[in-house]
Amino acid sequence: MSFHIFKYSFKSLIKDKMALFWMLCFPLILATFFNLAFTNLSAIEGFEKVEIAITTDHTMPEGLEQAMEESNLFTLSHMTEADAKEQLSESEITGYLKYTDGLELVILNTGLNQSIAKVFLDNYVQISTTIYNIIEGNPQLIQTGFLEDLDFSQGFTEEVPVNNSLDMLVVHYYALIAMTCLFSAVAGCFATALIQADQTQLAARINVAPTHKLKAFLSMIPATILFQFMSTVILLIYLTQILNVNFGDQVLYIVLLCLVGCFTGTMFGAMFGCLTRFKTEVKDMVVSNIIMVMCFLSGLMVLQIKYIIQEKAPILGYINPANLITDGLYALYYYDTYERYFFNLTLLGSLGIIFCAISILVLRRQKYASI
Repeated sequence: MSFHIFKYSFKSLIKDKMALFWMLCFPLILATFFNLAFTNLSAIEGFEKVEIAITTDHTMPEGLEQAMEESNLFTLSHMTEADAKEQLSESEITGYLKYTDGLELVILNTGLNQSIAKVFLDNYVQISTTIYNIIEGNPQLIQTGFLEDLDFSQGFTEEVPVNNSLDMLVVHYYALIAMTCLFSAVAGCFATALIQADQTQLAARINVAPTHKLKAFLSMIPATILFQFMSTVILLIYLTQILNVNFGDQVLYIVLLCLVGCFTGTMFGAMFGCLTRFKTEVKDMVVSNIIMVMCFLSGLMVLQIKYIIQEKAPILGYINPANLITDGLYALYYYDTYERYFFNLTLLGSLGIIFCAISILVLRRQKYASI
């Protein structure tokens, strides 16, 4: 690799206003808009207990009030039926309980809180009636501790802890990071145009220079990877330090994944530039659109698309570099083990190596009768 070519390739990217905008500024702007759109959207709202009044005009079944308090679903208050009717009409309570011929729940409207109260009371009446009938037929059960052994809240699921709370909106930021990494494909495509003599006048001059075109290519590519990697790191710093997006504490693994993503994106662009014969401007436009489609399929615009692809066409997710980056970040954030992360990292790196090999093979075979 020629350090001279590497240095000036990197300088040209820094001084290129279009490259600075699309590869650095545009992801930062998009991240800002994401933050404005998602503010407080992922915050978990606290459950507000259902306001239920218990009328003092009637004697309630024994154990009812205790059961309602232990459920942590209700906020109970005691008042006369007249006061309860007044508060219900003013929507200060969800409903009130009274007991005449049986337990009654009086509500004014239907809704979630009313449904919670009704389901709980129906369950309570059913269980208490069952217990009463059993004891009535077998009174000796009371002496055996039958009531103490009853457990009506038995669960049949097991809670499996994960590293972080399930904030699914963070997948949008993962896809944004993937887009930033893969935008290096545009620069990679342009790098091949600089050594294809039939593309630009600059490329023609480079081809007649003493430096071999593959040496020039292998010097330009690292400059592109470095520039895009720096842009991605700046985006990560902006997301975590300015916008306070939580990506967990696996910083080195995130940086490694982004570096491999920049390599794969650059080599994809280089391969596309080698295999197509369009004009340079057309190549840049087409490869940009391909990257955006990849990011769309990884959940950048519509979160559900990522999971639809995973369910209906998983092979498409395995060959999509954007999906591999987002899935690798997802694995780091949610899981204690690194198996899924390294699986995605290996596939991503393998794609980059394949793209690189194809690019070199095609460039080596390109000959020009005249320039």
